[in-house]
Amino acid sequence: MDTEVRKIQKKCLEILDIVDGICHKYGIKYSLCGGSVVGAYLHNACLPWDDDIDLMMTRDNYNCFIQVAKSELPEGFSIHNYQTGTDFDTPFTKIMNDHTTIVQQDGCVSGVFLDITVYDRIPTNFLASMSTFLWKVSQVVMIGKVKPTNLQQRLRNLMLSTILRSKRLYLKFFQFVVELSSKSSSKYTYSELFGAYANTTRFAPEIFENYVMVRFEEREYMIVRDMYEYLHTRYNRTDFREPKEKQFAPHYQYVNFELPYKEYLSKSKRK
Repeated sequence: MDTEVRKIQKKCLEILDIVDGICHKYGIKYSLCGGSVVGAYLHNACLPWDDDIDLMMTRDNYNCFIQVAKSELPEGFSIHNYQTGTDFDTPFTKIMNDHTTIVQQDGCVSGVFLDITVYDRIPTNFLASMSTFLWKVSQVVMIGKVKPTNLQQRLRNLMLSTILRSKRLYLKFFQFVVELSSKSSSKYTYSELFGAYANTTRFAPEIFENYVMVRFEEREYMIVRDMYEYLHTRYNRTDFREPKEKQFAPHYQYVNFELPYKEYLSKSKRK
């Protein structure tokens, strides 16, 4: 009998099949990402305790996907990020099954989803520092206001109430600058500036410019060719197995596979 986590994984795999089909139709390159790469590397499957599936794309591929996804997704599935004008201002993209509900540990409510992170090309010249600075500001914007206990925090809140009051506008500006600077040098690395992982780790260009098909959950999906180098760079270690105490579902506190998340939200508001 499937566990609850395994049922979540199967719903995520349904979304992955949809995204994979769109990408093949339009020649878009993508890769499994994060813990999903660990699962592919160790087991050719999801990690038994992993309660989501992650993908990643370079900016050109990502932009192409965003352009076509809304019209290509079947009924009951939707795309969400700061670019699409929905109620989710995430810097990365969520593809949701709208007929389900999942409540994250932080209280965020959505449908069961698949995350897609974009990796940007960052020049190795002086503009790299500007991209890092704008990324640091983006973290402040995404976290939002804090309870002020000193002058610095009061100034932070003032900035968030004035010139940084719109997450969506700031992220669009950030994206514009990063895309513009990416063309300034023939020497570059890739970084996850618009992702949930929230860091500026530099990845060698070769990692994101070579892909293969990998067996994953009895299907074949696209993945970066050098899985080991990607994982070593991201996690800064050589053994990607987790100790027993970390083998648990990290993200969700409640899931319902029959209840649309908008109905869940509506019922919660009436209570």
